[in-house]
Amino acid sequence: MTFASLLGNEELKAAWQHALHGRFPQSILLTGPKGIGKLTAARVLTMALLCESTGEKPCGQCSACRKVEQNYHSDVTCIDAGDAEIKVDTARRIRSECAVYPGDSDRRIFLIRHAQNMNAAAQNALLKLLEEPPEYAFFILMTENESAILPTILSRCTQYAMVPLDTGCVMQLLRRQYPDKDNAVLQSAAAGCQGIAGDALAALSDEAEEMTQLAGEFLRALECRQELGLLQAAENCSGLSRQQFSHVLTALRTALRDAIFCARGIPSPLLPALSEQTQAVSRTLTVRQLLALYDWMGELDERISRNPSMALLTGCLAAGSFERIQ
Repeated sequence: MTFASLLGNEELKAAWQHALHGRFPQSILLTGPKGIGKLTAARVLTMALLCESTGEKPCGQCSACRKVEQNYHSDVTCIDAGDAEIKVDTARRIRSECAVYPGDSDRRIFLIRHAQNMNAAAQNALLKLLEEPPEYAFFILMTENESAILPTILSRCTQYAMVPLDTGCVMQLLRRQYPDKDNAVLQSAAAGCQGIAGDALAALSDEAEEMTQLAGEFLRALECRQELGLLQAAENCSGLSRQQFSHVLTALRTALRDAIFCARGIPSPLLPALSEQTQAVSRTLTVRQLLALYDWMGELDERISRNPSMALLTGCLAAGSFERIQ
């Protein structure tokens, strides 16, 4: 991987390439919606910081670049607790590991995914380290919820924001990942992901059919406009992971977008698998109600990282949706 292989975000890449020629900030915070490619970008940056080439960095060919790409560089530590809370013990472990000099290179890189999941104690435990890291240490924090990061952490990090890709870039990525899939299927996934490549890839994954089916059940409940039906349809999602639930919400938003267009007489479905349900909903609900539901699904999706309880999330899905169709 090189900066050239990292699609989109040209301003971000230019800023990093410029900074690499001088004194690169040792503590950075990379922000952007989930699925936008923060970890991929962080890995390319890590390769650039450790690259052994005398030319453009990262070269993608040297020993250090290959080790980072294959996830076995001894001087790179990735903290990824998934949806779980990152506690102070993890922060203390980072401090202990940071005290050890690098072995394979002259730098140590710490990647911290889902930094918003660090509790207050963990964030406070890293304050001094982020403010005055050893000269060989670099920290790349990633978050989709900047508001959950303490102001004291924000003030110690140089912040970079990733932005959604255009449809052409998403299509380029999808063709690279799924060379044998029908072009129309790829175009549908690219058009429906709103520039979030991870959502497009999820829409083409093996579990996408199940998520789409759950979204279809909820659309049928919306058509009937019965609170009990909405609760039952939402309850079917209670056994999902938060990431899977996010995929259901993405499918619902895409279907609601299709319903809005259908109500306006514009037959251009991005999710053909749910065309029957979206057409029915477009006849039952007003455009204003469909728009309110669309916005509500997006708001709920943003809340996922802050709410550990799936029961609460699915309850909010049902109650909030019922409120908006009255």
